Amino acid sequence: MLLSVYIENSALIKKLSLDIDKGFCAFTGETGAGKSIIIDSLGLLCGARSDKEIIRTGEESALVEGIFEISDKNTLGALAEAEIEPEEDGTVTVTRRISRDGKSSAKINGRSVPLSRLKGVVSLLLSIHGQQDTQSFADTARQLSMLDSFADNEKERAEYSECYAIRKGILAKLDELENDSRDKEFRLDMLKYKVDELKKAKVKVGEKAELEAERVRLANSEKIVSKAGEAYSALYAMDGSAAETVEGALNAVNSLSGIVPEADGLAERLESAKYEIIDIAESLKEYLECDGENVDRLLDACETRLELIKKLERKYKVEADELPQVLEECIAELDINENSEEEKARLKKELDKAEKQIAKASSALTNARRIAGTKLCARVTEELNELDMPGVRFEIKIEEKEYSPDGSDFVEFLISANKGELPKPMSKIASGGELSRIMLCLKCVFADSEAIGTLIFDEIDTGVSGRTSEKIGIRLKNAANGGKTQVVCVTHSAILAAKADSHYKISKSEQDGRVVTRVERLDYIGRRDELARIMGGMNITETVLKAAEEMLKC
Repeated sequence: MLLSVYIENSALIKKLSLDIDKGFCAFTGETGAGKSIIIDSLGLLCGARSDKEIIRTGEESALVEGIFEISDKNTLGALAEAEIEPEEDGTVTVTRRISRDGKSSAKINGRSVPLSRLKGVVSLLLSIHGQQDTQSFADTARQLSMLDSFADNEKERAEYSECYAIRKGILAKLDELENDSRDKEFRLDMLKYKVDELKKAKVKVGEKAELEAERVRLANSEKIVSKAGEAYSALYAMDGSAAETVEGALNAVNSLSGIVPEADGLAERLESAKYEIIDIAESLKEYLECDGENVDRLLDACETRLELIKKLERKYKVEADELPQVLEECIAELDINENSEEEKARLKKELDKAEKQIAKASSALTNARRIAGTKLCARVTEELNELDMPGVRFEIKIEEKEYSPDGSDFVEFLISANKGELPKPMSKIASGGELSRIMLCLKCVFADSEAIGTLIFDEIDTGVSGRTSEKIGIRLKNAANGGKTQVVCVTHSAILAAKADSHYKISKSEQDGRVVTRVERLDYIGRRDELARIMGGMNITETVLKAAEEMLKC
């Protein structure tokens, strides 16, 4: 939920820092005090289109920052999918700045993000509803998601998704075979040519590296023989060689055995050195046995083989070590193409099986949605009746459509605002106070399943009676669910505000020659006086004050 909000240079607001309580919070104030400014500023935080006209006169930019506390597991999971990690204290900070030059920037936990990502993240945390706001509920894709959330049909959706993926994969393979059949003969010839070419080449993994090393050795064969001979001679073959010298030293040290304490240890080291020298000499001797008459022929064969491998690399656009894998793939593809009719027959049998499975899974999912839809309609109708709207009908249309990733159901919420009228899509019904109450019913019903921590209603009581206002207040308090959800309502109704757990007053005053908006959390006396102001206007009598006190007791 929204712990605090900071607004800077937004219309009448110079700087406003506000901590918001949990539960049901009411915001009241005189017309023009700045209630809509606060809502518009929070709208910017939700990713609303920036309007430079909101920037305070004389300032270059406006800033809105909200700090949200995250505890719901589903919300944490959704944030993780969006690669957003809360801070150590479990909070997420969202910032939006708009400039007079039309530029806009957004940040989440101090990191710059695109506006689209800001919208996606904040939509998980905060929902604002005003009288004209129907878009969030009018989108049929979201209506389907809401119904699924209410239905708690994860098992059915998972089974359907698995069947859908299997069927999609089979159809893709069949489509590929159908397309391939159009140029099958040409493709078969090409594959046979590739297989023949790669089989003849017989390229092995690591062969290119071995050939390159061999080429270097053959190209320097004369130098290798010459220098290896010099080293062999110096180490072993010539008079006074290193091996002979070390042998003499070893004999001399051995004669000191029993006389010099270190003699035996030194003799062992010298003997090791002698054998090491002899071993090195033997290794060098192998390089002296190179057949000089065949060097040119061997080098030519090595160069020819390397050129062939490089040509195949360029042709198949892979590294040499990947050529054996290319051959295997070509053989497999050739086998499929040569046996495409058999493969088609096999895939069609699999498709028949997959069609039966997806039909069964789709039917189960549709059934779950229809059962949930009936329950949802009953819940919403109950809510509507409680808000004195017995003439309003809420229905859910579920029609069959082609298989898609989310099922084979087209879902649409329908509303009939007046008795005798046919239900219509929500996007086509009249707006105003009546629509606001319909939206409140939906918000209350879906508050738990959507797991949005903060719900904001802007003047939802417009055009309703005192009795209905009281019922709206009760519904808003119930939507807060004992503080599990934060419900904020901007209202002109004293009855509704009296139901709130916390009450904030929005007012304006003059500061340094400029009008500024301020917000204060009211105590009991402040709430009483504000309710009295709403009811009595300029003429606040003892009777009005007592009436306000009675409201707060209820």
